[in-house]
Amino acid sequence: MVTSTGTFVSCKDYDDDIDEINGKIDKIETTLSELESKIGDKGVSSVTFDEKTGVLTVVDGTGSHTYTIKTTAPSVEKTVVTVDGKDLKVDGKVIGQLGDTVEVKDNELYVNGKATGIKVGKYAILENDADGMYTITLPDANGEMKTIKLPKATSGMMNVTANEATFTAKSIASTAPDGIAWGKADKAITWKGAKGNIAKGQLLLGRYTEGEVTVVPSSYNLGVQTLKLVASDGSVAPVTVTATANNDLIYGDRAASANGNWTVAITMDETVTADNIATAFATEVESKAKNVKYALSVNGDLVTGYEFVIDTDETAETTALEATKIKVGGVNGTDDAKTASGTPLTISNFKLGTNEIIIEDKDASNADAHKVYDAYLEIGDIDKAGRYGVTVNGMKITAADKAAKQEIPFIVHILDVTGTETKQYIKVTFVAATVEDEPIADQTYKLMPEKNFVIDLGNTFTGLTDEQADKVQGNITWATDGNFFKAFISSVTYYTDAACKKQVTDLSSAATIKTIKYAKIAEDEIADAPKAGATKLTITLSDAADAGNEIKKVSANYTITLPSFDELAVVNTNALWNEAGTTLTARMGWSTNATLSLAKAYTVKDGVKGLAIGDIEYVATYTTDAGAVTKLSVTDGEIADADGLIDDNKVKYNTLAATASIELVEDIEDLTVSKDFTVTVKSIFEDAKIVYYKAGAAQSIATVGADNYIAPLTGAADKRTGLALVFNGKEIAVAGTDMAIDGITLTTNDPSSATEVKVEYDNTEASKGTVVAPKGTAADKDAKGVSITDMKSGEKGTLVVTFTDKNGVVTTSTIDYQYN
Repeated sequence: MVTSTGTFVSCKDYDDDIDEINGKIDKIETTLSELESKIGDKGVSSVTFDEKTGVLTVVDGTGSHTYTIKTTAPSVEKTVVTVDGKDLKVDGKVIGQLGDTVEVKDNELYVNGKATGIKVGKYAILENDADGMYTITLPDANGEMKTIKLPKATSGMMNVTANEATFTAKSIASTAPDGIAWGKADKAITWKGAKGNIAKGQLLLGRYTEGEVTVVPSSYNLGVQTLKLVASDGSVAPVTVTATANNDLIYGDRAASANGNWTVAITMDETVTADNIATAFATEVESKAKNVKYALSVNGDLVTGYEFVIDTDETAETTALEATKIKVGGVNGTDDAKTASGTPLTISNFKLGTNEIIIEDKDASNADAHKVYDAYLEIGDIDKAGRYGVTVNGMKITAADKAAKQEIPFIVHILDVTGTETKQYIKVTFVAATVEDEPIADQTYKLMPEKNFVIDLGNTFTGLTDEQADKVQGNITWATDGNFFKAFISSVTYYTDAACKKQVTDLSSAATIKTIKYAKIAEDEIADAPKAGATKLTITLSDAADAGNEIKKVSANYTITLPSFDELAVVNTNALWNEAGTTLTARMGWSTNATLSLAKAYTVKDGVKGLAIGDIEYVATYTTDAGAVTKLSVTDGEIADADGLIDDNKVKYNTLAATASIELVEDIEDLTVSKDFTVTVKSIFEDAKIVYYKAGAAQSIATVGADNYIAPLTGAADKRTGLALVFNGKEIAVAGTDMAIDGITLTTNDPSSATEVKVEYDNTEASKGTVVAPKGTAADKDAKGVSITDMKSGEKGTLVVTFTDKNGVVTTSTIDYQYN
């Protein structure tokens, strides 16, 4: 059954003109989805059910739609709800009064929440004129009961809502009259305005507001219907009512509103005069004048409540319009502009073509525009207006393109409702002539370090006529949306070739201007906060600056893309990168603290211009045992303080997460390309080790000779024999106190610089023999190697060599030995 509430009300007083309201409640079955999909928001004029055939018929603006209904019984019960005068009847029995709430619960009809004992079918169709809807309760495709409402159509129209329903004085002033201003001409007036000459005693009406309504469906064309305003007693307001679509989306002959919003205007007919206007739209209630309320009638049907009011002032206006209380063409009116000898109003940047001079209120405390009866323009300089193609019609000015930048005088004649004329002398300066944008090809530029913003101008210049080119005279402006370039670009050079080798410098000659095919925008025209992506360029060619008329205007999207980091830089060639080029090995140094050099890990790729190796910036971080990410300060690839990486005499944090980046525009993070890589950190002498060779092969045990020495390395290649120090791919004999390898000097003292390493010799506690560090030097030829004393034949031990760098990092190397 109907699960929603239907309330019956009347738009009129209870009299014999009340239309019958029929509600048919039928027992039927169908699917809700069919109704929704086919009917939608169209106006439904009727919903009927044929008991014999089981056919449901829905009629809307597009025609009839029929559905075969599966009834649950051989015959279908039907309950007819009618209105008889004020009585609400079901099958002839009075169950309530007009305005009562009617609903169905558990197959029983309820009125105002009380059961009537009248049983009705399970499924329902309820027609309600009060809210203009059909309420239909049916099963959906799953058999579940659902309720929908389909709007009723009133001559094809479903519903009208009055948004603004008062016609009153058109003024912004809080102190303005409540009603429409009016007056009575006390004499005949010769008048050149659109409303023509004024007869003595004629009604002079001021400006008044319009009404606004919303129509559903939006496709309904209210503008071609017969409209009236009808009072509750049936009388029709003495006005002509028109409706205009309240939007700009009107195409061809289609006049319907695209959004259902309409402006409703009234024009008082000839029966309204100066003698009756005060009472023509009012009535006396309890000795007081009250405005009559009207409903909007469409083709004879009332479609709104009694909401419209035509509010006129009770007495004639006696105070003439004041120039200081209005604006003319957006400029404040003045008393000084009322005469030719005074100072005229100056209206700037007035559009070419046909446009209207508007008279409006100055502000809330200075408002007289509602008193205007009519106005028209008179040209102040006929000869000049003729030369530049300027004419007037009423309050509209039509100006040809040649009037651009010209100043033309006019006189504004204003007649108010008191019959008084007020003049405002004005000077109108027209804007420059404009032309429509012509698109040129959209272009894409990859933002490289060497900026080369070249624009293909297509036929922007080559397509000019000789006359057009002669007028340009270098008046070329470049504007953008500010996305990448500055909003207005001034530094542009012009060329005949894409390589920008042949520059066009003479922009005053038509012959040379017409050879321009390309332009280059200077790098300093980049905006302060540029972004990659599309930026719109608009190039305008104008005539002489004093006129400023547009001759040609073109536009294009210039899309900025970013290169990849690998297109600009490659790993710096050295042996410190792994084979994949993703991990760099960096050794620590020392200045006043531990230091680390990334050795300019990347270098500029061949062929890339405008980028130096020093322009590549680096960031490096390490993660502590506690999970804290710590940033290192990197300047020109050098880390000045790397002490935090060292703990307990070793490089504890030996893996850095690093990023190399290139700023394509200085200090603009969004225009920076980068590459992540890993840095493996090693101490100054890390990986140094002691190796003992025999016949060129490394041995696991070094031999202590009969002289108690582990002999130093001698020989070459496969004949190498003896103890060697191996570091960074190089090796030297362990022979004395002045050893140096790969730039590192070994010393027995604490190191004084990053290039010194203290070396110490010892053996393990379980070892046999006593270690004596080398003491000889190459200079005195006493370089016999490491001595192991106090040993017997066959005894063994382990030699321990310790290297300590300036950062305090200890590197240890061991090798077993045996006395021969």
